[in-house]
Amino acid sequence: MHTELLLDQAGTLLTSGRADQAATLLAPVVGEEPGNVEAWLLLARAHLELRHPGPALDAARHALHLEPHGVEALYWVSAAYTASGRHEMAITAASAGCTEDPGNPRLIERHGRALLATGRVAEAERVLSAGAEYAYYDADLHVAHGVALFAAGRPLSAREAHGRAVALEPGHERAEGELRRIAAAERRIVDAESLVRITDEFAESLRIPAGGIEPAAAPSTGVLAYLSTVVLAVCVTALLVLGILDRVTPMVVPSALTFTILCAAAAAAFVTLLARRKA
Repeated sequence: MHTELLLDQAGTLLTSGRADQAATLLAPVVGEEPGNVEAWLLLARAHLELRHPGPALDAARHALHLEPHGVEALYWVSAAYTASGRHEMAITAASAGCTEDPGNPRLIERHGRALLATGRVAEAERVLSAGAEYAYYDADLHVAHGVALFAAGRPLSAREAHGRAVALEPGHERAEGELRRIAAAERRIVDAESLVRITDEFAESLRIPAGGIEPAAAPSTGVLAYLSTVVLAVCVTALLVLGILDRVTPMVVPSALTFTILCAAAAAAFVTLLARRKA
């Protein structure tokens, strides 16, 4: 029961965009229960969101080792291989998942995006087109198909695909984001040459190099929170030391010094709280 609560908490943290906290929470879980597939999969997801493809792949492989034909494990193994720039392995894992669970829209999307990441746009469009026709009810799959269509130089068809996603799920965030992208691109398209250039640029932006994705830069709020936490710890330690000296030695601790350290500690605590809320 304790493990289940931890996994639920980790899933909530991931949903709310706190992948770093989820990874910290999950590390001891997989250490104590190395046979827990769900924990490994959550850890793989957390590392992917943190742009750590190596640890993500290790975690996903552990899950796949425990469940050699598990479709969820195959999904995250494929995603981790893509992030690592190992595209053929990503495509193979996604294809294996589609074989294990034919018609699963998440796996079809993963297969298509794995192909897009290696620059095989035409093949990706065919895979996603067939998938969107079969799993017509899945908005995310229509979005992925629209992305492939735009990369293939067909913005009008891409707009239709994203429109189907919005019709299925009004307010679909990714679909609306892609529609805004297309609208901005259309303002720059004036002839066939500009169409090719813009859609080729988009297709290139989807590619992941052989070396894998670059680690994300640490957000300034994260750095600020870390520094303020260090300052707070130093201030608290200083107050404890001064308190001990005041009690066990004849030394008189200046009240002004104690007041200054208290003010610094309070300021550091406030900055830490503010930075973590913004993170």
